[in-house]
Amino acid sequence: MKHCLNRGILVAIEGIDGVGKTTQSIRLVERLKALGFNAVRFFEPTNETLEAQEIRQTLEHGSPEKPSGLVDLFLADRRHDVETHIMPALLKKKIVVLDRYFLSTAAYQSDSRPWQEILKMNREFAPEPDISFIINWPADIAMALIEKRDSSLTTFENETALIKVRRRYLEMAREDFGNYVVVEKIADEEDVCDEILDTLLKYLHKNRLVHYDV
Repeated sequence: MKHCLNRGILVAIEGIDGVGKTTQSIRLVERLKALGFNAVRFFEPTNETLEAQEIRQTLEHGSPEKPSGLVDLFLADRRHDVETHIMPALLKKKIVVLDRYFLSTAAYQSDSRPWQEILKMNREFAPEPDISFIINWPADIAMALIEKRDSSLTTFENETALIKVRRRYLEMAREDFGNYVVVEKIADEEDVCDEILDTLLKYLHKNRLVHYDV
């Protein structure tokens, strides 16, 4: 049975480094496809623009001289992603799953600008997610997984920075108008994916966004 959507659906997987955003975004798309949905995954920053290359170099080698310049790089790369990947997929009525999106930029870069301003700048051109899932693991657990995974750490991959970023994510979930679901479960990858998938399916059916084509 094929599941047909009335419109494209945008889902963002968010959270501090180390909580498994990439794993969960990949698993979610696999599970959706197995259920008969037309789903696709993208990640940010992309690997397609000069701005994305500069972002990665900056994060690997230390903080930029002008932190606000990093926000501008994320905005430029995201414009490319929206125009080249996200909007075309939404117009084809696909479920688009993003491994990081503009909430991540606001959480990580709000030392240079208020997160409210960063979100506003993104919303001028980037479509709003139907749901942003924030995987809310403690910083010490995330840091242990980062160190186990990779010995070469980026600028934000330290416990002090992750504590601050985690606090911002939760602040935005409380105060911003976006549709945020905070995933508190600290469990194996399948259990976390079960919770995300179940919440998404309930959203689709509650809002009558899906029908069936046998």
